[in-house]
Amino acid sequence: MLVVNLAGLYISRLLLQKQMHVQSRYADKICSLFKQKDCNNVLESEAAKLWGIIGWSEIGFGYFLTNVFILLFVPALVPSIALLNIFTLPYLFWSVWYQKAKAGQWCVLCLIVQVCLWAIFAVDLFFGYLSLLTRGHDPLLFMIVGSCYAVFILGINLFVPKFNTEKTVQSLKQSINSMKANEEVFAALLKQQPFYETDDCNSVIRFGNPNSKLKVTVLSNPYCNPCAKMHKRIEELLKKVNNGISVQYILSSFDESLNSTNRYLIAACLNERQLPLKESSPSLPGDGIMQILSDWFEKGKALKDDYFTNFSLNMEQPAIEEEFQRHEAWRQKTQLRATPTILVNGYQLPASYKIEDLRYFTDLDL
Repeated sequence: MLVVNLAGLYISRLLLQKQMHVQSRYADKICSLFKQKDCNNVLESEAAKLWGIIGWSEIGFGYFLTNVFILLFVPALVPSIALLNIFTLPYLFWSVWYQKAKAGQWCVLCLIVQVCLWAIFAVDLFFGYLSLLTRGHDPLLFMIVGSCYAVFILGINLFVPKFNTEKTVQSLKQSINSMKANEEVFAALLKQQPFYETDDCNSVIRFGNPNSKLKVTVLSNPYCNPCAKMHKRIEELLKKVNNGISVQYILSSFDESLNSTNRYLIAACLNERQLPLKESSPSLPGDGIMQILSDWFEKGKALKDDYFTNFSLNMEQPAIEEEFQRHEAWRQKTQLRATPTILVNGYQLPASYKIEDLRYFTDLDL
């Protein structure tokens, strides 16, 4: 009985996949055994659902699942499922009649399920479970098993719409992402955004490939929490594209009293640029400009300017003030205030794109 019910459960699962339009090569192979090619004409007919609400594939899957559960965990209720199997027999005659007379199409999976139901009846009859009909049967056990069928079937009926919704949403996301990854679509949407000249900035806070066709400018604030999160995302992006894009930072601040921090960060980055390529300075945390910003966002914000005490920075260098004034002049010219603001080759990144999406466009010529 367990073998027959497991077979019925498997075929009912294939039917359920067909109902939910989930691709299954095994279901397709079985359905193509007859010349009608597939089972869809039957499964998508009006009669495929009981009262137009519960699909017969859901009922079948719930029925066999309940049987397997009882056989494995509550074998004392096996006589009750034998009695309830009798009530499935009229459905078998109706199903065959409907497929032949109404649908004019045979559903091979449906026919296999019907064979399984007849096999269960034969096993019940052969092993004497149906003799309980003449001996009497406890109605309470019958009600318990009936309740189990109802719970399993209704549970599956509630799950199917949720699965279909999630499947539809996932399919839509895949379609949108595929469209977003199209270079022509991205270029068209990007060039509809506001444009700001970025070539005249030449920020010292720069990393990645300076020769990349894709040049990203980030207006960032050292004390801005979203900027700290954005920096981590940019760091991950550069790892994924093997530093294949160019990134430069323009520093902003909440008010003038915090401008000193911008000067310190600029000084640290200038100092890093002046180091030989294979030399590291014990007075600087990290081994590059990216690391300087990463360390600042991770542990420097709370200390403010005191964080730079042990850096041994020469704050009297004219280049520090020149760089700071270039950042200020660019902000005044563009009138950008929101941080973080992402520009791609001067165009503001469209709202429908995330910084991570730029990994698709490292070779895009804008």
